Amino acid sequence: MKSLPHRAALVFCLSFGVVASAQEVVPPLTFDEAEAMNSITEGRVLSTVSFLASDEMAGRDTPSRELTIAESYVAARFRGAGLEGLGPDGSYFQEASFPMVQPPATDATVQVAGSDDSTNLIVLTGPKDRLQLTGVVLAEPKALAAADPRIAIIDEVIVPPQAIQQPAKTMALLARRTRALEQKGVQVVLVRCQRNSMLRELAAKLQQTPTPNRAGLIPDCSVLLVAADSELTNKTVTIDVDAQIADDAVVRNVVGVLRGYHEELRSEAVLISAHLDHIGRQQTGPDKINNGADDNATGVTTVLSLADAFAALESKPKRSVVFVTFWGEEKGLLGSKHFVEHPLWPLSSIVANINIEMVGRPEADARQKAWMTGWKHSNLGDVMNTGSSRVGVEIFNREDVGEMLYTRSDNHPFAQKGVVAHSISAGSLHSDYHQPSDEWQKLDLPHMTKVIQGVFAGALVVASGDVEVKRTEK
Repeated sequence: MKSLPHRAALVFCLSFGVVASAQEVVPPLTFDEAEAMNSITEGRVLSTVSFLASDEMAGRDTPSRELTIAESYVAARFRGAGLEGLGPDGSYFQEASFPMVQPPATDATVQVAGSDDSTNLIVLTGPKDRLQLTGVVLAEPKALAAADPRIAIIDEVIVPPQAIQQPAKTMALLARRTRALEQKGVQVVLVRCQRNSMLRELAAKLQQTPTPNRAGLIPDCSVLLVAADSELTNKTVTIDVDAQIADDAVVRNVVGVLRGYHEELRSEAVLISAHLDHIGRQQTGPDKINNGADDNATGVTTVLSLADAFAALESKPKRSVVFVTFWGEEKGLLGSKHFVEHPLWPLSSIVANINIEMVGRPEADARQKAWMTGWKHSNLGDVMNTGSSRVGVEIFNREDVGEMLYTRSDNHPFAQKGVVAHSISAGSLHSDYHQPSDEWQKLDLPHMTKVIQGVFAGALVVASGDVEVKRTEK
């Protein structure tokens, strides 16, 4: 038997329609829709989000064993909901090859001409094949001016405090720093650094955790660390560096679809998405696991909750609903970029991408509310709000950061292809963002559950096929 609050919710939902515009009225939820919405409970939300953000999932880094487990979990949930797989041969996976690289297991050596002694150097990036190179060590200005420089030495590269937690971004910074030298033909760059330099910590992490080996993301030259007071400048040296360790990881978007019932409109789809990955472990501190509860276990929990709710409808929507979780958002929206380049549903037939990002930690004055990025670029926000307001959830335009964050999440690759695509959030970049303290115990479960119900009520309007979703020229 349902509790009185559930009965009250049903009466509210079924008693009032919501005006979408001067021309159209969004009808109240049917009993079927209200029953499906009320299947989204705090208990089910907690069960899902606490698993995805548990220590056992180790921060779901891309790539990692734990991310693979999470991908399989999402696929099992899609299968359990009765969704059809959109991958090859009806699978739920869209696989991609993700090239990875690690420094060689041994230090490099440098020997000054005329000396019998050699010095070991820490390797940040190594060559594709073992490199034995003799040349004069030139300071950066001389190397850039020389006709045929081979070895350069530069001052320490200052990296941000989060360098250890985000090694891929730090390596991309190094790649930009060494690019001009590489273009001159420099094969080895020596970087001066203090004994307590964060670059030394980064090198230790890279020995344990591979980094993406993609164009522009790591230096093409070998980068070796030398003491800050090194006296190698203008000396002829021989450097011996082992080859880097290269390997390809398999990463997977997880994709399922609930087919619409309408003969014509079922070819159109609402695509509901969230990124599954987070940033994994860090090297230091008593708690080394960045659990990523709000970012973005809450988003994936929303996708899974909506998949269950849509699948529970006795009367399916006219349009199809595609559910996707992406890998590699934290590495640069890589999973969503792969999807739009190899779409499993024609992009021209995706009426809207509703991407979910961080819905578990509301600001003080915004409980049971959500905001949408890039509001001015389409009418999707208004359409979603007409649906969500039927169940007491407001979806609004957050003017301070909504436009800036429009380009920062997995909706953006779709928007660049001409799809109406936005992210919905229900919180802020709190102090636990990208920290081990982003734990599921800090989530506001009543708020999060209500927001998920509101997103479901809004997505129903889009999937109904009765309201046009369109881009605006702004």
